[in-house]
Amino acid sequence: MSTTLILIRHGETPYNRDRRYQGHRDTPLTKKGKRQTKEIALRLKNDPLDAIYSSDLKRTKYTAKAINRYHSLKIRALPQLREIDFGDWEGKTHDEIQREWRRLLDEWEREPSKIKIPRGESIQELAERTRATTKKIISIHPNQRVAIITHGGPIRIILMDALGLGLDDWWKTITSNGGISIIEYQNKRAEVSLQNDTSHLIKNLTNEK
Repeated sequence: MSTTLILIRHGETPYNRDRRYQGHRDTPLTKKGKRQTKEIALRLKNDPLDAIYSSDLKRTKYTAKAINRYHSLKIRALPQLREIDFGDWEGKTHDEIQREWRRLLDEWEREPSKIKIPRGESIQELAERTRATTKKIISIHPNQRVAIITHGGPIRIILMDALGLGLDDWWKTITSNGGISIIEYQNKRAEVSLQNDTSHLIKNLTNEK
């Protein structure tokens, strides 16, 4: 038996555009982000899908609904698929965080598995809920293709596990807005056939708000 997971990161939000830590903030998509969802949906239009899962936040649900226009499946929105909770860092830029939490930010960038974000989550906590949810989805959908619309953090965890990387390899993976990754699970082995593909996105969106 095999299960194929198609991992899709949501379209751009104002926080992505302004390079702010977003986490559980329920931000909408920008005009560019909405255009990205249309391109994602067209990319997956003719792909056979048996199920669609999404985080329960606006940005992922909007992306999931765009994809589902061509598939007419039930979208299962799960809070367990949310981004890592950035706690006190949410809404702040890298420079703003550095001014207040310089030492902690340095540790986050050097050994992210060793820290817990103030009033937020640790990567270990993110990994535990992401792994449990992914395992359950795979068990429910043997021999099926499942789209999961989620955030950069959960996608990183799933990819790192499939590639045999540890949590401190967090920065070795890239998860772009609108990026698509595909993993096939067979006999307890994971094979990554596509990673962060953005070739379907229109290239002239850089100036859209």
